[in-house]
This record gives sequence, C-alpha cells and structure tokens, in this order.
Amino acid sequence: MPDYILKITTKQADKPIVTERLVRAKNEARAIAHVVADTVSVDRVSADELIRLTKAGISMEQAA
Repeated sequence: MPDYILKITTKQADKPIVTERLVRAKNEARAIAHVVADTVSVDRVSADELIRLTKAGISMEQAA
C-alpha cells in the first residue's frame, strides 16, 4: 500500500488562523488522526460549564 502525503489545513472558526501541515501516512484517516492527536483536546462538559458557556453566547453545534 502506498504512502499518502497530504496537506492538512486546520482553521479556527472565530479567528483567521490557518495552519498547513504535510503528513505522510498509510491512509487519509491516519493522517487526520495524527494531526488531531496533538491539536485537539476533548473533555466532557460539566453542568456548571454548560451553563457558563451558554450564558457566554456559545451555541450548541449538531454533529452530522
């Protein structure tokens, strides 16, 4: 199986920050997982955090 060399662009919705990275991987999913592993942090939200964030104007997003 050939290696994929992909340009992965990450951006923030509220800021004009764009980061481009070149990643070599066996497939597209592995390349994306590699980038996500060191750029995204995911935690469950507590009830207090949910209240604080919604009061701050952050709306709930619906995943596809």
